[in-house]
This record gives sequence, C-alpha cells and structure tokens, in this order.
Amino acid sequence: MDELTEEIIVKLDSGTVKYTDIAKKLNEPLSTIHFRMKKLEKEGVIRNYKGDIDWKKAGYPITAYIFVNIDVDLLKKIHKTQDDLLNELLGLMYIREGSLITGEADILLKVIAKSSEHLKEILLGFIDSKHGVVKTKTSLVLD
Repeated sequence: MDELTEEIIVKLDSGTVKYTDIAKKLNEPLSTIHFRMKKLEKEGVIRNYKGDIDWKKAGYPITAYIFVNIDVDLLKKIHKTQDDLLNELLGLMYIREGSLITGEADILLKVIAKSSEHLKEILLGFIDSKHGVVKTKTSLVLD
C-alpha cells in the first residue's frame, strides 16, 4: 500500500466527511446540511466522524490490546498528567483507541500493526519509551 492510499484510509477513519455527499443523498441544499452539521457539532451531538476501515485488508493484519502501567509520581515530576500521556500515545497512527482504565493497568490501547516486527517497534520504540510508562502487557486478537 502506498503512502497516499494510507493517508486516504487514515482520513476516512478519522472522520473526513463531505457535506456535498450528504446533501446529494438527502436531496437537500448544501447550505442546509452545513448549518445542521455545524449545529450538531456545536451541541456535542456529533463528537467525531469515523470511517469503517477493515485494517486487515488495509495491510495491518495484527490487532493487539496493550495494558500500560504508569508511574504517576514520575509524571507529576515532569509536569504531565495521565491524560497528557494518553494523548501522546494516541498521536501515533497505529494506536487506534486508548482509554484511562481502572484495575491492574492504567491505560488500555488498541494497536494495529503490519507484522510482529512492526508491533515490536511500536511497543518498544514508542510506547515503552514514553516517560512514565513502567510496564506493559500485550494481548493479541486472534480473529
């Protein structure tokens, strides 16, 4: 898959939606759709837009859930919050979802990868290298 195709897929997954397409489908003026969509966004009814991407077909056959334990005291020392760390992690395209959680871990990440080697790069080169991350536990999705 080339870089342009990958960018298109990421844009779709991140929610790039054309008002013109919606207007045509609903047989409504573009200005009406634009106004309504902006109103729904402002009211918080629409939080984001997502495409329905089959990541396996897009060249990312591996999905993993990574449980991340953090050192809260270290984060405080470097003036970061758990939210700050989560947002940094979510900045990597391969980390598709992330949440602060309760229980044995502090953060749960959903990660896609091209191969086991690629997953290793994401885990060791990006996630484990973040200040505040002290331990990870990875579970692979089997289907």
